Amino acid sequence: MGIVNMLIDFSGFCFGFSAGIVIGYFLFIYFQPTEVKDVKVCPLVEYDSNSLDGILHEIPLWVKNPDCDRIDWVSRFLEMMWPYLNKAICKTAQDIANPIIAENKEKYKIDSIEFETLTLGSLPPTFQGMKAYVTEEQELIMEPSLKWAANPNVTVVVKAYGLNATIQVVDLQVFASPRITLKPLVATIPCFAKILVSLMEKETIKKQVASMYLWPKTLEVPIMDPSKASKRPVGILLVKVLRAQNLQKKDLLGKSDPYVKLTMSDDKLPSKKTTVKRGNLNPEWNEDFKFVVTDPETQELEIKVGKHDKMGMNKILLKELPPEETKVTTYNLLKTMDPYDIHNEKSRGQITLEMTYKPFKEDDIEKDVQGTDVVGKAPDGSPAGGGLLYVVVHEAQDLEGKHHTNPYARIIFKGNEKKTKVIKKNRDPRWEEEIEFVCEEPPANDKLHVEVLSKPPKKGLIHGKETLGYIDINLADVISNKRINETYHLIDSKTVGIVIGYFLFIYFQPTDVKNVKVRPLVEYDSDSLDDTLPEIPLWLKNPDYDRLDWLNRFLELMWPYLNKAICRIAQDVANPIIAKNKEKYKIDYIKFETFTLGSLPPTFQGVKVQVTNEQELVMEPSLKWAGNPNITVVVKAYGLKATIQVVDMQVFVLPRITLKPLVSSFPCFANILVSLMEKPHVDFGLKLLGADVMAIPVLYKFVQETIMDQVASMFLWPKTLEVPIMDPSKASKKPVGILLVKVLRAQNLREKGPLGKRDPYVKLKMSGSKLPSKKTAVKHSNLNPEWNQEFKFVIRDPETQELDINFGKDEKLGMCKISLKKLTPGTEVITDNLIKTMEPNGIQNEKSAGEITLELTYKPFKEGNVQKEDPGGLLYVVVHEAKELEGKCNTNPYVKLTFKGVEKKTKVVKENRNPRWKEEFEFECEETPANDKLHVEVLGTKKALIRNKESLGHIDISLADVIINKRIIEIYDLINSKRGQIQIEFQWKSS
Repeated sequence: MGIVNMLIDFSGFCFGFSAGIVIGYFLFIYFQPTEVKDVKVCPLVEYDSNSLDGILHEIPLWVKNPDCDRIDWVSRFLEMMWPYLNKAICKTAQDIANPIIAENKEKYKIDSIEFETLTLGSLPPTFQGMKAYVTEEQELIMEPSLKWAANPNVTVVVKAYGLNATIQVVDLQVFASPRITLKPLVATIPCFAKILVSLMEKETIKKQVASMYLWPKTLEVPIMDPSKASKRPVGILLVKVLRAQNLQKKDLLGKSDPYVKLTMSDDKLPSKKTTVKRGNLNPEWNEDFKFVVTDPETQELEIKVGKHDKMGMNKILLKELPPEETKVTTYNLLKTMDPYDIHNEKSRGQITLEMTYKPFKEDDIEKDVQGTDVVGKAPDGSPAGGGLLYVVVHEAQDLEGKHHTNPYARIIFKGNEKKTKVIKKNRDPRWEEEIEFVCEEPPANDKLHVEVLSKPPKKGLIHGKETLGYIDINLADVISNKRINETYHLIDSKTVGIVIGYFLFIYFQPTDVKNVKVRPLVEYDSDSLDDTLPEIPLWLKNPDYDRLDWLNRFLELMWPYLNKAICRIAQDVANPIIAKNKEKYKIDYIKFETFTLGSLPPTFQGVKVQVTNEQELVMEPSLKWAGNPNITVVVKAYGLKATIQVVDMQVFVLPRITLKPLVSSFPCFANILVSLMEKPHVDFGLKLLGADVMAIPVLYKFVQETIMDQVASMFLWPKTLEVPIMDPSKASKKPVGILLVKVLRAQNLREKGPLGKRDPYVKLKMSGSKLPSKKTAVKHSNLNPEWNQEFKFVIRDPETQELDINFGKDEKLGMCKISLKKLTPGTEVITDNLIKTMEPNGIQNEKSAGEITLELTYKPFKEGNVQKEDPGGLLYVVVHEAKELEGKCNTNPYVKLTFKGVEKKTKVVKENRNPRWKEEFEFECEETPANDKLHVEVLGTKKALIRNKESLGHIDISLADVIINKRIIEIYDLINSKRGQIQIEFQWKSS
C-alpha cells in the first residue's frame, strides 16, 4: 500500500510539474508587454558623462584616436585564417606543454596530466586599430588594440593520489593593447632579430600577467642570431703569403710573372694583391694582409695566382681554421673549382700560406648594450693592440647645396678614403651604410674626417661637386666606450642660409595671394577628373579597398634593411645563373658594380581581401613605386667592356596574392601564388656608356611595350608565379598510410607479489594522434601471454611518429617505443625489450622487464588510380561550413556523420546560422566503398527540457565519385531545409 501511495504521489508531481511549465509558457506569451519603445538615436555630443562612459569602450580605437589606423582587412584576414591558426596554435601549445608536464610529473606526485580537448573556438580576435612609432634606435614599434570575445574549450584531466579532476576553460574575454617591438633591425629576411612584447595597460588584465609583462617588462621571442643576421664583424684573419712552388710556364722563355690575388667571400671590398715576381716559377713574397671576418662558418678565402687566374686557384674554408692558432699550410693550385673537372688532375704548382684567425672578444662589452651595434675587444696578439674600427653612416638632415643637393658622405681615416652611395635630390638622405677600417693600434689619438658632398647631376656642367659640411670626430671616446651613436652638427653647413631664406620668404613674399579653390569631385568636368583621378588612392575610389597607411610607415622604417636584404638575395640568385651561362654566350665576366633599390620605398594605395569557397586566402594590394635605384652591371665580352646602369624607376602594379592551400601548421599556408590583374606600368632610365638610351623615343616605346608584353605573358591572370613554402602534405599532416599491428605474445614478464602472478594486457597508442589508446584483452595470471589480436593505426608522418607500447595497469609492467621511420612497406615480425621508464639513463632499465613480439605491416597509400580490386583504405572527410541554417526553436548547429554504423560529430557552434567548422574525420575501410553512402545530418541543440535537439537538414552522399576522382569538394543542398547548404571535402586514400 505504501508503494502504491508513493507512485500516486510521484505521478501527481510529474503531472503538476508538466502542467505548470505549459501554463507558465502560455502566460509568458499572452501577457508579455505589447508596447515596445523605439530605440533613441542621438549624436555623441548630446550624451551626458555617465552615458559616454558606458559606450566609449565599444567605439573602435581608430575612431577615438587619430594616431591609430583602421585595419579591418587584418581582421578579415584573421577571420579566414582562424580555423587553421587555431589548430596551429593549439598544436604548438601542446608541443611546448607536454615536455614540461612530463618533466614535472614526478616532482609534484602527479600520475598524469592530459589535454582532453584543446581548441580556441570559432571566434577569432579582432583588431580595433594600429599605431606605429618611429624612434632613434634600430627598432620598429607597433601598438595594436586587440579584443577577443572567445569561445574556447580547453579541458585538462589531472590524475593524482588516485583521484581524477577535470579543469575546463570556457567563455574567455581579452582586451589588450600590447606593444610589439621588432629589434634590432637587420639586413637579412625577415629583417629583425627579436620580437619584444609588453602590455601597455594594467586595468584590462590580471595582476599576475601585469607583473610579468606590463611595460617596461617584456616577453622576448628570439628569431635569429643578430650577429649572424647582420653579418657584423666577429674577427680578423691575418694572412701571410709565404711562397709558391713549381708554377706553370706561361711565356716562350719558360718563365712567368706571378702574383697572388686574395678575396674574402661575401666581402664588398676589392681583392688584395701581392707584388709581381718577374721571371720566377718559385717566388717568395712574405707579404701580410688582413681580412675582416663576418661569418666564419660560411666564408671562404679565395686564392688566385697569375693574370686572369690562369696559373691556378684554390679556396680555404674559414671554419677549418682553429681560432687563435697560427697555421702554415701548403695548398695545391687547381684549374677550376669544379671538383669533377678533369683539368685539375694535372699539377699546376703549390702555394704556402701562414694564417691566423683571431675572433673578437666579448668579455668587456657592456651587458646593457642591446642590438648588433656592438664591436668586441681586439684579439690578443693583434699588432700593437690593433683591431677594427666599425663605422655606420646612418643619415643626415637639413642639407642644402648652393646649386644642387645630391649628397654622399666621404670618410677619411689615416689617408684611407671611403664613400657612401649618392642619393639624388634629397635634403634628408638616409644611407645606413657600414664601413670598416683595420687598425694596427688603437686609434685613441686619431680623428675621423667626415665630409658630406653633393655630386652634380651631370658631368660637364658649370657647377661641379660642392661641400655641404664636414666634421672631425675624435676617436678617444670610441676606444673608451666601445660604441657610441651620436648626431653631429656639420661645420660650414648651409643650414644658416636656410634660416635666412626662411625669414626673407616671410618678409618679402607677395601680399596678394589667391585662395586655393576647393570643390567637391561632383563639380569637376570630365577633363579635370581625368587629371585628378590617378592621384587619388585606390581606397578612396573603391569601397572594397582598405587603407594601408600603417603598413606604408612600417615599410618606410624597414626599407633600409629590406633594401639590403632584397639586393643580397637578388645577387645570390643571379650570380649562379650568370656563372652557368657565361661560356654559352662567350662572355668573359658579368659583375654587379652597384646594386641598391634606393632610398624610396614602395607605397600601398590599398588592399582588398576576397573570400572564396576553396582553402585559400586572396589579397589584391595596389602598389606604386617611384624609386631611385642604382643597379650598375659591368659586362666584358669579345675584348670590349660596357657599363649598364638602371636608374629612376617607376612601377604601378596591381598583383593578386593567393595563399593556398591553407594548412594547420605555421605559417598556415603552403604556397604563395602571384599574378597580375592588369598590365603593369614600368618606366625607368637605362644608361649605356654614360648616355640615357631611354631618351630615344623609338627605343623607349619598344622597351616599354616589350617589358609589359613579356611580364603580362608570364604573370597576367590566370597565369601565376608559384612560390612553394612547404610540402602541404607534411604541413597539414594528412594521412599517408595505415599501420596494421598484430600483438602476438610477451615473454618473461616480471613477477609481482608473493604468488608471482600477473594479469597483463597491452595498450597501444600512436604519437601525434588524438584518438584514444587501443587495448588487448587481459590475460589473467600469465607471465608469458599470447594474444594474436590485430589493430589499425592511421599514419600521418612516418619520419617522426612512434608507436607507444605500455604493459599492465598504469604501465607498471614495462613499456617500449617503435619508431616508424625504421619500417619499410610490407610485413615484419619484431621482438623488443620492455623497460621500466623511457628515460635514457634510468637505472631501473638495467633489470630486464621482459619482451614483446609484434607483427607490423606498413601500407603507404597509393597515388595512382585506384583499381576495383583494391582491398581498402582511408576515407578522409573535412566538414567546412554550412549556410542559411534555420531552426524552429534553436540554431546551435553541429554535424553528425554516419558511415557503416560508425558515428562522428563536429563541435557545436552557438547561435550561428552560417557556422564554420573546418573539422577533419577519418573512416578506415576494409574494402573500397564504391557502392556506399555517407549520411550527413545537421542538428541544432539547446539545453532545455522541451525540444533540446532538432534536425536542420540532412543529405546522403554517394562515395562513387570520391573513389574515381580521389578528391572532391562540393556544396550540397540539405534535405528538409528551406535554403540550408553544407560544404564538405572528401579524399580517398587506397592502401
